[in-house]
Amino acid sequence: MAAGPAQPGRPDGREDDFSSLFQFLPIGAYRTAPDGRHLHVNPELVRLNGFNSEAEHLATVKSASHEWYVDPGRRRQFMEALHRDGRVSGFESEVRRRVTGERIWVSENAHTVHDAEGRFLYYEGTVEEITERVREREALRQSESRLQQLVSLIPGVVYRAAFPPGGPRRYTFISHGVRELYGIAPDEVLRDGDALKRRRHPDHASHMEALIERVIAAAGPLNAETRIRLDDGREKWIQVLSAPAPPEDGAPVRVGLILDITARKQAERALLENSRLWKRALESTGDGVWDWHVQDDIEVFSPQCRALYGYDEAELPDLPAALDALTHPDDRLRMQADREAHFAGRTPSYVNEHRVLCKDGQWKWILSRGIVISRDAAGAPLRMIGTHTDITADKQTQALRLERDRAAAADLAKSQFLSRVSHELRTPLNAILGFAQLLELQPGDSDKQLGWTRHVLASGRHLLALMDDILDLSSVQTGHLTMALEPVPLQAAVAEAWAMLAATAQAQQVVLIDVLPGSEALAVMADPRRLRQVLINLLSNAVKYNRPGGWVRVTAQRQGEQVAMAISDSGPGLSLAQQARLFRPFDRLGAERGPVAGTGLGLSLTRQLTEAMGGSVDVSSQPGQGATFTVRLPAA
Repeated sequence: MAAGPAQPGRPDGREDDFSSLFQFLPIGAYRTAPDGRHLHVNPELVRLNGFNSEAEHLATVKSASHEWYVDPGRRRQFMEALHRDGRVSGFESEVRRRVTGERIWVSENAHTVHDAEGRFLYYEGTVEEITERVREREALRQSESRLQQLVSLIPGVVYRAAFPPGGPRRYTFISHGVRELYGIAPDEVLRDGDALKRRRHPDHASHMEALIERVIAAAGPLNAETRIRLDDGREKWIQVLSAPAPPEDGAPVRVGLILDITARKQAERALLENSRLWKRALESTGDGVWDWHVQDDIEVFSPQCRALYGYDEAELPDLPAALDALTHPDDRLRMQADREAHFAGRTPSYVNEHRVLCKDGQWKWILSRGIVISRDAAGAPLRMIGTHTDITADKQTQALRLERDRAAAADLAKSQFLSRVSHELRTPLNAILGFAQLLELQPGDSDKQLGWTRHVLASGRHLLALMDDILDLSSVQTGHLTMALEPVPLQAAVAEAWAMLAATAQAQQVVLIDVLPGSEALAVMADPRRLRQVLINLLSNAVKYNRPGGWVRVTAQRQGEQVAMAISDSGPGLSLAQQARLFRPFDRLGAERGPVAGTGLGLSLTRQLTEAMGGSVDVSSQPGQGATFTVRLPAA
């Protein structure tokens, strides 16, 4: 529907009729009078709002002023834009379905319609549900944000580039590290594929370009060191690593990393100039230093190097084979291969991680690094110097991190399994409960049969409550539990929860002592249903584990930005050991052997629900003196 003056008729007398288009639009559409009355709504808008017919929609929602935006200020923004510009396009908002109240996202387009003389006639607009689109967009935004956070932690420059045959290279991604390394903005590189190429040092430019062309043609990895010259005249050494990625529009694609190795190159140059000074400097750091005269088959180990493994000079002689023999058999071939690669000039330096057997019988992880500092005329290595660094702690940390990730994955799998099993059990269990209720209504001739029926009902309801708790617990743990926080008066919430427990409390001869402030005096920000669940769990425990003729006291007070509500009882109390286990799922502290029924999930679920609402719950108790559970929630 186009904006602007309406065309009430055509010169040839035929009327434009778009009623069928209005009716069959796949998105919601409406027409509204200047006073806000809905004149027409199409079937799709009727369906979107949950009504059965246009008549029902118009009868229920008589005016556009019936608020349906979650944010009340959105209607004012919508109308201001519509009156100012005459039209609104792509106006995205969160709204509630008129019938169910379900929160959804919509995109609206609207315009004002005038007659040929410019008189305002009505509004027309469309409404399209975009809930999935908004969710996908938010998920994508979060995913991209996490990716950017990860990339920002990587030193150097992360990039992705396409190399069209015969055309300039094109960068499709480059991290912000390019600003620090090259002194240019990422946008410049994305616009100009040769921005980095132009900053190569003249002495290295042609060699580097030829090397890149070869690895692209061979679809192989790249690991090269070169120099660059910045716009301010400074020079840096960089290491370029890249690997092939799936092609894009027929062009080869590379993903890679550029590292600033200027400091390392400067250190290498200094070491080449004075190897003795280099060794002394390294020894001062605590790393073991070795100096290998390759042709003479002599490898001199520093005192720190021997001390690293607990050997003295007699036990670890200055021979390369002596330390090689202590290397773990599983690591030896890889170590020798890395060493030969550097000897052959295929790698700029020797770097390898392996395990070495110490004098005390323990295996120690070592990072071994070295560089050939002299070669003969044929290029064979003459002298190589390097270091050994103890990385055992890092390896152990990596192993612990892996175990932690595996444990987290196993815990998530457990929660998902429990959730699925609980869902599958509900259907047959509801059938069992339904038929048992029918048997209770028609118990037959035997009181014993009636007792059996009631036992089935009690057991089935207990199992159903257990599954409900498992579902809630797994929903919290997997992050699928939704919360709708709103101000909730505490006194009304406690009264409602206690009313559900009144029969049990009367049977136990337990009374409630309510010393809460007035109904509107103290309120918290909470999900009403989940707060009721928390209160029922705590009050139910206070009643079940009390003494005959006991009491339950509920108090609350404002503490800064929170409200602290305390539920105390006159029960037997808890020891410190019991308090430490109190919030563990399925741990009933030995009560499973007593007469009080329970699942062992109530307190665990209570804590997680409270934390999901932005609060906390803790307990204080002493044996024989009852227990006090304190729930803290944000004040309304």
